[in-house]
Amino acid sequence: MEMVIIPADQLRTMMIEAASIALKYNPPSIASSSVEPDELLTPEETAQFLKVSKVTVWDWSRRGILSPRRIGNQVRYLKSELLAAARPKGGKKI
Repeated sequence: MEMVIIPADQLRTMMIEAASIALKYNPPSIASSSVEPDELLTPEETAQFLKVSKVTVWDWSRRGILSPRRIGNQVRYLKSELLAAARPKGGKKI
């Protein structure tokens, strides 16, 4: 193998050109680069999302099944936590 000495400016230019070509033929996907913030739902929206009554949402919150977030005097639920709470936790399948 032969070692080649290249000036820093020439190496920088070659790297920029190579990166430009790589991005031209392999553009980054928008879906993987954008991160959606977690959505906050009202108790009513939570009940609709889980397809249960609002009373059930309050009961599950009281029992610790759901984790409400209090913002001033308002109650909100993180959508990601609702999805996690709806997943089976290794229990017996019916």
